[in-house]
Amino acid sequence: MTVLRRHVLFLAGFDPKGASWYHRIYRTQAQAQARLTGAHYEVSPRRHGEAGNDCWTVQAGPPGSAAVVHTTIEHLRWDDLVRSQWARNSGAVLRASVAAYAAMLSAGTALWRVGRVSPRTLFSLGYPLVFWMLPLLLCIAVWLGWGAVAGTIALVMALVIASRLERRLNTSWLLQIFAFTQRWAAGRVAGLEDRLKVFGNRLTQLAADPQIDEVLVVGYSVGSMLAISAVADALARHEHADHPTTGRPQARLSLVTLGQCIPLLALLPRAKAFRESLQRVALAPNLTWVDISSPTDWGSFALVDPVSLCLDLTTAVNPAALLSPRFHMLFEPDTYERLRKDKRRVHLQYLMAGERAGGYDYFDLTAGALRLDERDWSALRPKA
Repeated sequence: MTVLRRHVLFLAGFDPKGASWYHRIYRTQAQAQARLTGAHYEVSPRRHGEAGNDCWTVQAGPPGSAAVVHTTIEHLRWDDLVRSQWARNSGAVLRASVAAYAAMLSAGTALWRVGRVSPRTLFSLGYPLVFWMLPLLLCIAVWLGWGAVAGTIALVMALVIASRLERRLNTSWLLQIFAFTQRWAAGRVAGLEDRLKVFGNRLTQLAADPQIDEVLVVGYSVGSMLAISAVADALARHEHADHPTTGRPQARLSLVTLGQCIPLLALLPRAKAFRESLQRVALAPNLTWVDISSPTDWGSFALVDPVSLCLDLTTAVNPAALLSPRFHMLFEPDTYERLRKDKRRVHLQYLMAGERAGGYDYFDLTAGALRLDERDWSALRPKA
């Protein structure tokens, strides 16, 4: 066992839910995972910590051992920024979506590159647009063929059916994310850059603490983009320090991205600052970066290296591992078939227990005895 003390900085996705929701998920799912593996996890109540972030601790031990790993999980707060960007009605979603799709189309050959390396992701980018255009086109056709009354009736019926399907497909949630990344690239998310600097400063403080064996940054979903920016800020602070500490703080710094969608921002032409952050992280010599994203999760760029896709680099770069959590191995076949039909639920599975023990274990990853660079990832590597 090489980790006695770990500090996790967790960055959630584009979700208005706050730390209390993620703490509840962690506490209940850790116990479910413990029943599968025999490990034990004692999760503390949530408390308010530094910089407005909430924290909880995890006392964990491997199966058959009394050894204890002490982990602090700090939920880096940005749900208030999400709520400020969250469109409150369908009209606002529509207007923001138009700007988002215009930004995507302005990316030129980037969409072609996405389609070449990950066709399912290109489909995910396009299907919300197709989903809402089809009822409109149908109604126009009815209007032209049978008149205004028939067209209006067709429009109402189509919207009712589309709204019911929307509850399963979550197209409006995807459109909200697309709009947010477009505003981020354009520098129009008030408070975001300041918040990212706060995150970078917090990471710098933790990396300088000699009593912490591993500082692990976990970026989930859209939080993967914020994780890149925060880690890049911390790396820049160390490089520009007048009196850098002995040794490189990032030697104990690890980054894991789960269900990452980094290219969604990095490929936008106006996201130059973010691409610079991505390059800084990619070239950091002592940083361990592992990406775990499932091909079943069409909301992620699974098994796609965001560095090679988004940057023009010839140097060997991270992430050192592009892995699949192999969700199908964590469930009974019937359960998995139901799971994969619920896109939102699949996207959440990175943070949850399954029905079977398997190669992917979020709770061992965040509270277990090994650092990220010491783990055996062979069970999660995609087969050639």
